[in-house]
Amino acid sequence: MKIGKRMRIMGLALAMVMTMGLGVASAADWCPDNFVFLVDQSGSMYMHFGDPVYKIAVAKQALMDINELIPGTNYKAALELFAPVQELYPPGPYDRAAMGKAIQSIKDNQEIFNRRTPMGRGIMSLDPVLAKMSGKTAVILVSDGMANEGTDPVAEARAIYAKYPNVCIHIIAVADVKDKEGIRILQAINKMNNCSIMVEGLVLAQDKAAVEKFVRDVFCTPVVKPKEEVLILRGIHFDFDKSNIKSEWAVVLDEGAQTLMNRPNVNVIIEGHTDSKGTDAYNQKLSERRARAVYNYFIKKGIKADRMQTIGYGESKPKASNTNPNGSDNPEGRAINRRVELKVVQ
Repeated sequence: MKIGKRMRIMGLALAMVMTMGLGVASAADWCPDNFVFLVDQSGSMYMHFGDPVYKIAVAKQALMDINELIPGTNYKAALELFAPVQELYPPGPYDRAAMGKAIQSIKDNQEIFNRRTPMGRGIMSLDPVLAKMSGKTAVILVSDGMANEGTDPVAEARAIYAKYPNVCIHIIAVADVKDKEGIRILQAINKMNNCSIMVEGLVLAQDKAAVEKFVRDVFCTPVVKPKEEVLILRGIHFDFDKSNIKSEWAVVLDEGAQTLMNRPNVNVIIEGHTDSKGTDAYNQKLSERRARAVYNYFIKKGIKADRMQTIGYGESKPKASNTNPNGSDNPEGRAINRRVELKVVQ
């Protein structure tokens, strides 16, 4: 669903997906009886990460993926929006299909201007929801952290913790790298409680393993040791029908090359991927060219050829859906699928 040709790179340009570290602490000792999705629908959430990717699209895709992996159904659940406050799934027994429909009903388009963000009031809107739940409740806050009206969201989160000590607020951050104040607010809420896990929405959008780990950590499902390590070149996505590497992505590839230089015992398989437009045969060749383009770049940066292999998967391994549920084209999903990944071979 989400990465366009002008996507801004959040955090580190190279995301290493491993068992350690999507958040500040494992939630293995904090297992919820209930969960609440709390989603920011303010104007800033309908701005772009990069053409054609909207923050709200990243948020919806992450929630849909999480919903598909939540273990069992023995939870009370809710889906709440703020800015403005709206309840899409009232507190009640968790039903995966019904929750999926509620997530899908979040609007894809809304006005941006003159829609300010009272994030503090949004967090306090949890009060009557949490009052209806007993036991431990995981709140999964999805926001860019922008707050420009009303009470301090950090203070309101602290008040929620004071009133409901059996709550843990996890965060899916969809903040642009330039949203420094938004990132500061989200990090401050994250640091209030060691149970809290904070992840980037773009990481969840691009990598299923990251979603699986987030769900394992939040919902206390058994952790399965991963069989492989994958380095995703976040931001290295290709224009439609193209395999050239544009100068704007040099910083990402340079960091990737430096990572390999710092780990001389690691070899990689460079995997190229496409969206579903075009024939299978054509997309196979295109994915191979994309993988080879990254290979050639790393050669120029001093990575030895015998440490790298290339392979193309065509359109066979999408990270996101190429079409919407109604069959229409999904340009955000297609953009995510035009990518390159590095599989580590020790």
